[in-house]
Amino acid sequence: MEYVFGTVRIGGVEYENVKSVGDSHTDLNGFCHIERHYTDNIISDDFKVVEKYQTDTQGDICLDWYIIENHRRAEDKFTPAKEGIKNGIGENSDGVFDIASLADENSECIEELANMLEDIEERLSLLEEV
Repeated sequence: MEYVFGTVRIGGVEYENVKSVGDSHTDLNGFCHIERHYTDNIISDDFKVVEKYQTDTQGDICLDWYIIENHRRAEDKFTPAKEGIKNGIGENSDGVFDIASLADENSECIEELANMLEDIEERLSLLEEV
């Protein structure tokens, strides 16, 4: 199911709307949450359905239009990036990334990261002493 957000003018008044496109009709009502996952981000839409104002079928495609309000969109780029890092680098059972697996390709970067980690550990130990 795909969802297309936009606006529509009905009786001279402009409303925010959403169109659902899929192989079956929808019956959205109340508060809705739609999440779409892509390779580089996750888009979340939250909205309240006011009314369904049109429905149509074009061949095997079912279309439904809704007037909505209180639409909020959020984009999460962190989660897919984190998954990409985990898949590309690897993660041990403690949830710590295995930086050494990239040693051949990125030895300078890994050495810099190791130095940064040592510095962080030193600062954390100083904080624990306080």
